[in-house]
Amino acid sequence: MVSPKYWLGCLLCGVSFAAGHEAVITVNPAQIVGKVNPLILGNNQLAYPGRPEYAKHGSGLWDPDKRAPVPEYVALSREAGITIQRWPGGCIAHNYNWKKTVGPLSERPDMLWGLPEFMTFCEASGSIPLITLAVYWGDQNDAADIVEYLNSPVGKNPNGGKDWAAVRAADGHPQPYGVVYFEYGNEDYHGEHKTADNPNPRKITPEDYAKQYLAYQKAMKAVDSKIRLAGLLQYGLWDWNKAVLVGCGKQMDYAIDHTYTPGFSGDTDEEKGHKYMLACLAADAHIQDVYDRLHAQIKEVCGRTNMQLAITEYNGWFVQEKPVPYRQAFGNALRNAEHLRVMMRPQNRILMGNFWQFANEYWGMVKGYVHKGETPVKQANFFPYQMYHERFGDTLIGVQVQCGNWDFMGGPLPARKGKPTEFKLFEENLLPKDYTWEERGPEAGITQTFEGQVVHATFSGNDPNYYAPKLNVPADPDTGYRVTGLVRTDGIDNTRGVGFQVGDARGWTETKSCSLGGSVTGTSDWTQVEVEYTTLPETTAIEIIARRLGGGGNISGQAWFKLVSVQKFIPKNAGAVPDLGVNAAKRADGTVTLMIVNKNPEQAVPATIRVGAAGRVGARVPTRAGAWILTAPSLEANNLKDPNTVKITPLEVLKTAEGLQVTLPPFSMAAVEIEP
Repeated sequence: MVSPKYWLGCLLCGVSFAAGHEAVITVNPAQIVGKVNPLILGNNQLAYPGRPEYAKHGSGLWDPDKRAPVPEYVALSREAGITIQRWPGGCIAHNYNWKKTVGPLSERPDMLWGLPEFMTFCEASGSIPLITLAVYWGDQNDAADIVEYLNSPVGKNPNGGKDWAAVRAADGHPQPYGVVYFEYGNEDYHGEHKTADNPNPRKITPEDYAKQYLAYQKAMKAVDSKIRLAGLLQYGLWDWNKAVLVGCGKQMDYAIDHTYTPGFSGDTDEEKGHKYMLACLAADAHIQDVYDRLHAQIKEVCGRTNMQLAITEYNGWFVQEKPVPYRQAFGNALRNAEHLRVMMRPQNRILMGNFWQFANEYWGMVKGYVHKGETPVKQANFFPYQMYHERFGDTLIGVQVQCGNWDFMGGPLPARKGKPTEFKLFEENLLPKDYTWEERGPEAGITQTFEGQVVHATFSGNDPNYYAPKLNVPADPDTGYRVTGLVRTDGIDNTRGVGFQVGDARGWTETKSCSLGGSVTGTSDWTQVEVEYTTLPETTAIEIIARRLGGGGNISGQAWFKLVSVQKFIPKNAGAVPDLGVNAAKRADGTVTLMIVNKNPEQAVPATIRVGAAGRVGARVPTRAGAWILTAPSLEANNLKDPNTVKITPLEVLKTAEGLQVTLPPFSMAAVEIEP
């Protein structure tokens, strides 16, 4: 609620900015859009066996000596409003044996942060659990057993065998937990990870995944019919999605997507890094497109228009350190604030959103191990969640925004310029009929020959990153190109498959820009593979490469590649980036609340706020309001060294004849509360 000391005209934010285009925000409390889904404010917790900070301390959340949650992290979880916690976190779930994480501590000395400890943290922090089940360990009976452990009354033992409810009671919780949400797997479409102990990782087919999903769902619901099991989909993996949806889409309880965008791996320089921060400000349109396309495919394949999506991981995908770790930068925090706004739209049918991830580790929105004497520090990504939790209402209402805009020139994401345009594919085939591959030498262990326009590669048992033959085709900047090719395979099993890569002809090292398509495995006839790529502003040619991405384990067998067409397309353009992203809600007492992100990277935006139907006579000027602003010195700023670099401060609100007025600093987020 609004503190009296923050009422109209009492405080300044203490910084002056050059004024940009003025904006008008008109809120209509009578226009009910839908309920605010509290499960949008979810997160991820980690439980890595063999790593003490995670196996004993739960990435800082658990005190194994006191056998209790760390109070500081309980408080921080509540302050961020975390409503649903996902466990055990990420790709560790591929082979995670939950049975080794329950029972007497003497029998699991290397897993002191196990399932009962995670559940205790959930209860202490007032959040509900989401449990990820292994695909490459166990079977449907193990899945039914975990439901029994979590949800069955003592003495029932519905799955037979070991009495798992009795184990739970011995772990200190006689009453059932009543867990509802489970997901079958984590990104298992890419297979297990190759390690020294697992040199030949497995990779499940989508057809087998769908069959196993149905078996798991049946076994789990036989123990508790109230549970809901999610199935794996992923934006961009359209072939995987189609096969899964054909196999189990009509029965799937809800579907998963991991929405990481924009993405960047490897150190860079300040100029290129700043483009990624601008992409963060422009990312909301692409995020919306992700959910539009997923829902369209679900409807097309299995006819469903009621499928909910669980975004059980999301963030900006920045895997680098220099010049700054952009995953912790303020620009990425604003990206995540806008992601929250998109996920709250009712048409997207988002069941839950789980930020990756909460405490410490590489991505943590809070840093600091209490057991090491460190004070936990809120990172930039923490604050949008705190503001939504503390300041936003519970019923979405209508809002209209008139504001300026700016052009995003593209690069890590498609350009957003001028007026919106729809996708358009041109029929002309730009692939030369007499094209020839550039015969670059392959990696060790690969035999490569050229049979006319067909590339023939033989793999002999190692794990290559194959990108030898290539073809350059002239291309225009800021333009889309669809490359269609054919791939045939013989004996390529249990590994990452083969396909094509399309990117800027200057190369990945120079531009960090490309698209990959196809993962053909097994023994197959000619299989069509399509790859779409949108060029950079400086592009003069695209590079097409016969491709197999390394890291999937040893590969043997043969593959043949040939090209069919190169077609130009006009990419879908969401139009210029509006200066303001605005989300509006009200509370039961009539208080109107706003979350406003100023996405203009250079200019402050003076904004007038009115309450009432837009354009209707009688829209009133509010009399009492409070506002707070989240700011930083730059988009690249973070709290890794100075915990006060990114922070929330009061923002001045002025009352005029036109409405309430606030001046929103460039690249900032404001919370506004208006009394009825």
